[in-house]
Amino acid sequence: MLVTGATGFLGANLVRRLLSGGARVRVLARSPEKAKPLLDQGARIVVGDITDTVAVAAAVEDVEVVYHLAGRLLAPGVPGLEYRRTHVEGTKLLLACCQEAPALERFVHCSTTGVLGVTGDRPADESAPFRPTNVYEATKAEAELAVRDASRAGFPAVIARPGLVYGPGDLHLLAFFRSVLRRQFRPIGRRTVWLHPIYIDDMTEALVRCGERDAAVGECFHLAGRRPVALGELAQAIARAGGTRLPPGHIPLRAARAVAALCDRLPPTLKASAPLTRSRLEFLTHSRVYDVAKAQRLLDFAAPTELSTGTTRSMAWYRGEGHLPAAV
Repeated sequence: MLVTGATGFLGANLVRRLLSGGARVRVLARSPEKAKPLLDQGARIVVGDITDTVAVAAAVEDVEVVYHLAGRLLAPGVPGLEYRRTHVEGTKLLLACCQEAPALERFVHCSTTGVLGVTGDRPADESAPFRPTNVYEATKAEAELAVRDASRAGFPAVIARPGLVYGPGDLHLLAFFRSVLRRQFRPIGRRTVWLHPIYIDDMTEALVRCGERDAAVGECFHLAGRRPVALGELAQAIARAGGTRLPPGHIPLRAARAVAALCDRLPPTLKASAPLTRSRLEFLTHSRVYDVAKAQRLLDFAAPTELSTGTTRSMAWYRGEGHLPAAV
């Protein structure tokens, strides 16, 4: 098996899950240093970028299943061309190499539910139209279309769209955990905002099923928790896990927009630690929820980890790694 993006949060966990099941795993990684923990666990490493033709061709040689997770998360100051290079050009090159690989039996492409943009309160299914809201989502949508084109031509592809993945090892939600623990979080506006988180162990299990189940070929799946979660409920679960309480009240939407506009003018080095940006404001004020019935039906997958369990494990990891202060 080959895993691209194996040094990232989701990729590293998938590699560990595959190795624990006895699989022989090869990873494509740009940094030998970052890939060393995976090498120590038993994976084989091919050093190279997802846009490096020689490295990609070597990585797919004699591989039966490819899990394509290579991607670049949305971050301040990253040029749009970098997202296109990784998501679109990299995916197209990997597809081309896989189509010439006689041993290949399955190609699992990790897209994102973000290609649908803001869904509103009603869960969106896999047939909903693309409505990306930023360059990350737009380039992931374009990459997904390339995989769909290959699939329609008979290529054995599966498209996996993760929801909001969290758990030990994730730093993407650290700022949110920190704001709750410091009792700085308050809802913005009065409208309920819905999210659709999935715990990391559940997510890796879902990806494995995408790579194993015959019914998965040619399909697209939303992979998220059993039910949507209100943002306030997520914050309450984090607060309980951290041994604190949420402060009362809410932040007026107009005030939040003003703060976000000011923070967006900061240099990229300062914007990462800003209390609010327009990107974070979008996350905190818009619902994104998904219909997961198809994964339940075809993959027999329903995420088992309860929110309280997942947030407790995440809090313990953050504290154990020194990202958050220990409990008093």
